[in-house]
Amino acid sequence: MTDLSSRGTKRKSSAVSASEPQSISSKITLLSPSLLLLEIPADTNTSLPVWEAMRSQQVNITWTVNPYSVSVHLTPVTSKQGKTITLRKSESTSNVAKPSEPPSNILQPQMVIQSIAQQHVAYLNTSCILLPVSQNTSQALPCSPAQPQKIPPNPANSLIVSLPFIITQPLPAPQPSTPVKKRILPAIQTLTKATTAKPRVPAKAPVASPFHTKSFPDIHICDDFLLSLCHAGKKCTMHHTPYPFHWQLWCVLNHQWVDISPQSQVTLERIYCDIDKEDICVKDGNASYSLKFDAMELAKHSKYDSVRRLTNSDSLVSNPYFPSKWKIYWWNNLSWEEFNKDRSALLLQKMSEKEPYCSFHIGLDEYEVDFTTMTQTNITTGFQRDVRCRPVYRSPDSMQPYLQTGIQTHPTQLVSDPSGPDFSVDPLEEFSSWYPPVWGLASEQDYSLVDVPAGTQAYRRVQNLFYESLSETKLDIVSIQQVQNLLHWDKYQRHKAYMQKQHTKWKEPLEKHLFHGTTKEASEDICHNNFDPRMAGVNGTSCGYGSYFATTASLSNNYSAKVGPDEVRHMFLAKVLVGKVSLGKSNYRRPPPLSSKTRQYCLYDTCVDIMNKPTMFVVFDRCQCYPYYIIKYKNLPKEIDI
Repeated sequence: MTDLSSRGTKRKSSAVSASEPQSISSKITLLSPSLLLLEIPADTNTSLPVWEAMRSQQVNITWTVNPYSVSVHLTPVTSKQGKTITLRKSESTSNVAKPSEPPSNILQPQMVIQSIAQQHVAYLNTSCILLPVSQNTSQALPCSPAQPQKIPPNPANSLIVSLPFIITQPLPAPQPSTPVKKRILPAIQTLTKATTAKPRVPAKAPVASPFHTKSFPDIHICDDFLLSLCHAGKKCTMHHTPYPFHWQLWCVLNHQWVDISPQSQVTLERIYCDIDKEDICVKDGNASYSLKFDAMELAKHSKYDSVRRLTNSDSLVSNPYFPSKWKIYWWNNLSWEEFNKDRSALLLQKMSEKEPYCSFHIGLDEYEVDFTTMTQTNITTGFQRDVRCRPVYRSPDSMQPYLQTGIQTHPTQLVSDPSGPDFSVDPLEEFSSWYPPVWGLASEQDYSLVDVPAGTQAYRRVQNLFYESLSETKLDIVSIQQVQNLLHWDKYQRHKAYMQKQHTKWKEPLEKHLFHGTTKEASEDICHNNFDPRMAGVNGTSCGYGSYFATTASLSNNYSAKVGPDEVRHMFLAKVLVGKVSLGKSNYRRPPPLSSKTRQYCLYDTCVDIMNKPTMFVVFDRCQCYPYYIIKYKNLPKEIDI
């Protein structure tokens, strides 16, 4: 039996076996009030049976505590004591050893052996003793609560589990009388995500990453891992990455693939999926280089010389939710134009089969596409055009809830205050209450501008409508804010109620959500004073002197000015009461009258640019519109940090 005790700084001589010479004093570090680091001296004879029992997990553990000493007894398990402890090496997040059956005359505790690298939660109301086996005690072990000591495992001087490990036990209940020597039983501590206690040790040890990549070419990202179906862990022969795309650089110094920084992965993917982008400026410290997408090379970079993009498969069987998709384009002298559906399918199939060429006919002309040079040649005339292939962008939001790699696309939202905004509702759906359900109104606030948290239902709904006509590979939303102006909302609601009475037989939608691009200064005025038709004429009056609203964000984007070094733009998503429409004219200052003998003096509600399928609505009464949301956005960056 080995007895590792602490009485001041000396070990009890009676606890040392006669066959083992006495060791020098152990180094002891009190990491915190509930965490103790105890180092095994280097001159300890680890060839004795007790150490073999510890390595094979055939050991019982007991504690003896009194006011002046703490003893930890590690006793080998004999065959009469019951089943031996078994522990299988795995790649799970924790290694837990189940104890053997205790001898009949000792109240044997259960124990847990937990790798420090897997600490996720606090050890609230527990005492912890850390027992790392150090090969060389001549090296100091500075270990403070802010910087836990990292001790690499040593096969010659360690247990089967990775070291260091923690043995935990509950604190004894406070005794009202004089302390008495008492045996305290270690207990299994299960670390779960549900634990909410704050850590007692300020610094957390790093958690083993679930991700890995292979150096071999032509290996896909594991679709099962992306969907949380792969149980092979590090043994999986495919890549395990946070997203179904992953960018790496080849380092010429250590001849390894190095991950691009996590915050740049999604940004780089968005830029690469833009067919118009030929390259991107990347920063490595203070140096800047050009990444050529077609060649997948970093120009004039001494540390990295090539780039690779990993992707998952295009199989709908392996991944029916977000398989890899590609598009192939040809240059028409003005812009990149996608091949038609049949030719695209043919070309992409030949590319996936590693064919160097593919031929097809357009009328009587025969064309050949060379995949090695990415050119298209007219066989008859010899005229060549460039060809380019790019993936279809899949945003992290669009892959939810199926992407299950543990990556949070947005910060976790706290449960909202019942009296505050409810961002879980769809703000564009019709509602019966006077104020929108998504609003949260303070009793003394007539006006407020409320940030909509990214990832919420309200945010996604506005974001999706914005990106229906604008590309995520070109523009990035900075923020979405909802405008809560009681005065102008009340006016809008009263006018809506009036129009509903006037259009009881009207089958078309009375209300629409439309876009309005503007400047930063004008946006601030609109938030306070609403849209003002009296300010019309700044951007033209083709349909009259009124406030203009577009059916698509792409049209309003032409009127949103870039502001500041980051070139932030401003666009409103407005509620507009369109009602009955008429074709607009440049000299109109109000809608024309209805051609109705029964409703004399009644006017149309709005004017439009095209009657059949309007793209622009013009209102002449400020009560017919309300600045519902303001969207701030900008172009994707021209450089990224690798």
